[in-house]
Amino acid sequence: MLRLRSLVRTLAAAALLAPAAAGAAQDVPVPSPAGVEVRVRVLAGGLFQDDLKLGDFSLLEDGRPQKITSVSLVRGGGVARFEGDGTKAPRLDRSYVLLFQAVDWDPKLVQTIDYLFESVLQPGDAMTLVTPFKPYQLQKDALALKSKNELKAGFEEVLRKDIARGSGEYRDLINDLQRLTRAIAGGTGSFDEGLESDATTETGGGIGLEMQIERYRTTLMKLDGLRMVDEARLVAFAGSLKAQPGQKTVVFFYQREYRPEISSAAMNRLMALYQENFDILQNLMELFQFYKRENTFSADRIKKAFADAGIDFHFIFMERKSQRVFGANMREQSEDIFPGFVEVARATGGTAESAQNPVSAFRHAAEASNECYVLTYEPDIPATGGGFRTIEVRAGRPGCVVLNRLGYFAK
Repeated sequence: MLRLRSLVRTLAAAALLAPAAAGAAQDVPVPSPAGVEVRVRVLAGGLFQDDLKLGDFSLLEDGRPQKITSVSLVRGGGVARFEGDGTKAPRLDRSYVLLFQAVDWDPKLVQTIDYLFESVLQPGDAMTLVTPFKPYQLQKDALALKSKNELKAGFEEVLRKDIARGSGEYRDLINDLQRLTRAIAGGTGSFDEGLESDATTETGGGIGLEMQIERYRTTLMKLDGLRMVDEARLVAFAGSLKAQPGQKTVVFFYQREYRPEISSAAMNRLMALYQENFDILQNLMELFQFYKRENTFSADRIKKAFADAGIDFHFIFMERKSQRVFGANMREQSEDIFPGFVEVARATGGTAESAQNPVSAFRHAAEASNECYVLTYEPDIPATGGGFRTIEVRAGRPGCVVLNRLGYFAK
């Protein structure tokens, strides 16, 4: 499963780069329109509707109708059309943060980096790459001073190496679990080749089996510890991006992972075989309870923080086949955390997609962030107190789907 603890440590380091990244897009600060700003996408049949006017929109804050003061059609980092009070908004800054969390290197990620440099990034854009090991910032003048091929090759090499380095502890634990699972479920009196020198791997003796189960349970707990969600750091990461002007796009690449669990058939056989051995039965029952335990996290605080920061958050779930391990069920480990990040994406008006090829999902995410409406309004009640206010945008066109951030903290 996702090593969220290592992810949030890396995000904390990435947050330190945020002020520099914000200044990388433009030398001169650009004033934003007064009031609350809301990025909105309106889709019909999956296609963005680019011909809507100010009068086509309505907006509610905490259920109360609000007066929209202006609407801008933003495309490719610039304002294509403006309507409303005030002067036309200038070109918008753009910053990208790409987060990668994977156990194994996927060659298709090369295509993703290629598409990033060939079709997404423009001179003046800020970009931070966050690997499982550390964050990297694209220098302000990199696109002007270096060729795209040189930049692509450098980022691809960094990503490949860091996935191997950053996932080492996790892979070691998974390998230990696989060897222990084979040893526990074997029941043939043979030794597992990866644990030949360890006397506790004998499957025929009760003492050896008891120690194997205990080691298996301890390893499971270590693996579970790597998956702890540090909500505070994720919220702090969102806060670090809030001050950045313009468009803020965060894309999270998450690779499907599996955990080896002792199969039901092997578990039943062991319980029948050692029904007179209370210690072994108790350890097996504790494993069964561990398997049933739900390790969910609440996305409410995180999604509100990301929405408040005005982030376009896109979640890309990279499909991956499981291995076959004797005596084990390879349990897919995303059912607890996957829905939470889907919620965060929806709360920001972003996308969430499962894909065999991550470049297709990334292309969809990049296109979604490339074109939108920006609505501004002055709340009828002054923004004070710090409470979270919800925002609902409607478009007066039948059959349309409207996507926008969930709301903001009034302070």
